[in-house]
Amino acid sequence: MKFLRILSLFLALLMLVSAFAACGKDPAETTGGDKKPTENGRDEIADTVPLDLNYSGETVTFLVRGNAEEIYKYELACEKLLNDPLYDAIHYRNIDVETRLGLKIRTVEQPGTWEDQTAWCNTLSTSVLTNTGDFDGAAFYLSTGAGLAKDGIYYNLFSLTKDEGGYLDFEKPWWNQSMTDELGIFGTLFFAGSSLTVSQAQNTSCVFFNRDLFNEKYPDDRDVALYQLVRDGKWTIDKMTDYVANCWDDLNSNGVADSGDVVGIRSLGNAWGGMDAWIYAMGLDITKNNAYGEPELVLVNGKTIPAYEKVRALFNNEGGLIIASAAELGETDMPNGNLLFIPHVVNYGKSMKESTVNYGVLPVPKYDEEQETYRTCFGNIASALAVCSNLSDSRAAMVSAVLEVLSAESYKQVIPVYYGTVLKGHYSREQADAEMYDRILDTAVFSFGFAYSTSSLGSISGIFRRLQLDYDIQNYIDSNKDVWEQKLTDLLLALEEVA
Repeated sequence: MKFLRILSLFLALLMLVSAFAACGKDPAETTGGDKKPTENGRDEIADTVPLDLNYSGETVTFLVRGNAEEIYKYELACEKLLNDPLYDAIHYRNIDVETRLGLKIRTVEQPGTWEDQTAWCNTLSTSVLTNTGDFDGAAFYLSTGAGLAKDGIYYNLFSLTKDEGGYLDFEKPWWNQSMTDELGIFGTLFFAGSSLTVSQAQNTSCVFFNRDLFNEKYPDDRDVALYQLVRDGKWTIDKMTDYVANCWDDLNSNGVADSGDVVGIRSLGNAWGGMDAWIYAMGLDITKNNAYGEPELVLVNGKTIPAYEKVRALFNNEGGLIIASAAELGETDMPNGNLLFIPHVVNYGKSMKESTVNYGVLPVPKYDEEQETYRTCFGNIASALAVCSNLSDSRAAMVSAVLEVLSAESYKQVIPVYYGTVLKGHYSREQADAEMYDRILDTAVFSFGFAYSTSSLGSISGIFRRLQLDYDIQNYIDSNKDVWEQKLTDLLLALEEVA
């Protein structure tokens, strides 16, 4: 086993060197290396699960999403070697965890795209409510599966900590502390995220840009100026708007920015398209906890309209292109070389890597220079972890041991590969891009309202999806504010009853 793991890591290193050799650059000069394991001493941080804990051949089963992107299928288990550094790291991680705990980790796939979510959630809830014993836990689509908490489908993770008869230790660095703090309510925590849910890192919002197009349009600035703006805290939406407004080539001479033109930025408008990230990038939040630890809606405040107008101005100048649906995307796209900026998620680097475009990556810009930090979020398509509520206490404790050790070993074995080999190696064209990935992932934030927005709070999270010039944002807010408040009240009452 050790030989195979060493061989796998050696092959991953060869892949990294080959990728940069193709670019004609030395890997040490371009990736910056993965400093996190050394700086944070990942391998030296021990979990608190007893080393002699052994479950004598038990099988623990999780429901996961199939037919979607591979990560949702494989982040909890990858049974075969796929000649992919990330998934092979997951494969060896599970071998280590299964050997240590004396059990088998099994996943059951069910179609899990957006269109499949009703059926997926029904499968999980029916199994729990009828006590079939099909599943011990799940990695669910955050924006849809969160609502199942109201139905009592999920076990209280706070009752599975190392001080309560289980093995979870939320003080360890492999748990997403922001999620734990935000989602803990009425003494309960129904789902969480950790280094095990790699899809959260993959779906973190950012901005990709065409380096060659930028240098052509702005020869006095060059692409290095963008990176320096980020470092100096001056990468703002106003600055981005200036660059976008001066990047339009009307290739079909019809006087309108449309598909096939060279444009500064493109959005799907009222679809996902990375638009939800602007809430956090502009310094806003959907909810914040009050003095009693209960979430309150804070998105609608004096800054909401000005922030919305800034985002609308970004996409509605001569260099902006808003397209109504994915079916109408046409030819204007980053891999085609005729788009300057595109808000997306970090794993879009996979598509960019396969293109011939000389690209770079940046954080989503700030509201203004006075805003203290860049802020981003991960897309609500990412996975969250839950334990099924119908389990006996002893079986739930076993599942908690599996989740704790899987998360700890992901922190040590998987995340360094994703950060160091994939993001900073395969998906980076310059050393500065590796630096930007660190900044992006280190500034991800989370809120209770974000988790429950789609399933329980309605349309509040989509406030930046509607950017057409004739759209009345003030009327939209005035018409929905009381509805959102009532939905939050109903949600809290339901969660309190389950708790």
